[in-house]
Amino acid sequence: MKQIPGRRHATGSHGIPAGPPIVTFTSDFGTGSPLVAAMKAVVLAGCPHATLVDVSHEVPRFDVFAGAFMLFAGTRHFGAGSVHMAVVDPGVGSSRRRLVIRAGGRFYVGPDNGLFGIVIDEVGMQQAVELPSVPGGAPTFEGRDVFAPAAAALASGVPLESLGHPTAPPTMLDDSGPRVLWTDGFGNLVTNLKPPVRPMRIHNHYITASAKTYAEARPNEPFVYIGSMGYLEVGIREARADRVLGARPGMRVDLL
Repeated sequence: MKQIPGRRHATGSHGIPAGPPIVTFTSDFGTGSPLVAAMKAVVLAGCPHATLVDVSHEVPRFDVFAGAFMLFAGTRHFGAGSVHMAVVDPGVGSSRRRLVIRAGGRFYVGPDNGLFGIVIDEVGMQQAVELPSVPGGAPTFEGRDVFAPAAAALASGVPLESLGHPTAPPTMLDDSGPRVLWTDGFGNLVTNLKPPVRPMRIHNHYITASAKTYAEARPNEPFVYIGSMGYLEVGIREARADRVLGARPGMRVDLL
């Protein structure tokens, strides 16, 4: 990585007013993984005053679609200048690019495999920079050796342009049609569909009912509703839709 210039304290990069720097982490490493602690250690070594926030480390293994959704959902309320590191990276060590993008005034650091796709779709992208490889770094752990140092530098106010060279826009998610993006802790199914509410079929189950809230829904009946992130979701009042429907992230959704 290029030599990092001295830190700036009055303002962040691009003139963003200084404040407590925030770095978030999203990965498929699993809660309690020592790999997460290793990445945090590198960020704190480079920016000791950073506030570290875990979005989630329970992204389904290798599931870039679910990771892209969780990255968007978990970071959209953070302010300009915040830094968001994401590592869901089946192609680690390959020729895929290592990127930092600026989108919605926030910085996103991670692999170029579609992981930033939903963020870009929702808020647009202002800038993309490709990070160089790190001599002597572990090719199987670029989260620690490439992405974490870049996140620390950005949190310290280092200009984005000094971290690498401008590059083409990131790879977007494959447009493979409607699907389940994520299953939340209550078993609700988050799809990649936007309003209006429409009947659908998931895993040979027809969902034709709709409601605005769980309280409006009839017990034991799957229903479609607009979730808090603006996507269509499928739930069952006081039950787990994923278990009742036998559904999981990545499963196809057929519109009726």
